[in-house]
Amino acid sequence: MAEAQVAAQFRFRILVVDDEPSIRETARVILEGEGYEVLTAADGLEGLRSLGKSLPDLIIADLNMPRMTGFEFLAVVRLRFPHIATIAMSGGYSSGEMPAGILADAFLQKGNYTIKELSHEVGKLLAASPLRSEGRKGDIAPLFVPRDNAGYLMITCPNCLRPNRLEAMSLNGGLHQTTCQSCGMAVRFEINHEIEPLVKRKDA
Repeated sequence: MAEAQVAAQFRFRILVVDDEPSIRETARVILEGEGYEVLTAADGLEGLRSLGKSLPDLIIADLNMPRMTGFEFLAVVRLRFPHIATIAMSGGYSSGEMPAGILADAFLQKGNYTIKELSHEVGKLLAASPLRSEGRKGDIAPLFVPRDNAGYLMITCPNCLRPNRLEAMSLNGGLHQTTCQSCGMAVRFEINHEIEPLVKRKDA
């Protein structure tokens, strides 16, 4: 009994991100049958929320999803969590080769891979334990001064990397906080008045 509890504590955790419930459930059943702990998310934004609660050892993500595509989601994962192994999946690429522009460690063509191939790819990536460095994850968003004179700031969310347009005529320099309009994360940002005028002059 004690040995089983110890084994359970050290199970690899896998996050499956796909907007099709049947695909998520099938992957969950297959991977749990292999002894993995499996979490699921319906799209990229839900996947980011899951990452905010607990980090998996490997992520499997569909490329074609609403709200946030797999291309966007995997790019965020590679930037913020470079140590996590990733597998991209899609049925939209007939060649079966890794589509250009995807930041993933492996690619599986939907509907054209076997349970054995999925298990092999997952096991291979987990055994390799990607040697990418952890990388620094800043929690203060970079600030981009607008090109117009309407008083808006463009703030890139450090969680989902999407820009947020913020009315900021009344804000002074220093640290501030807002809520990302895409993923709902509280975003801290800094207004630096030494940099701001330089950017405005450059854009003028």
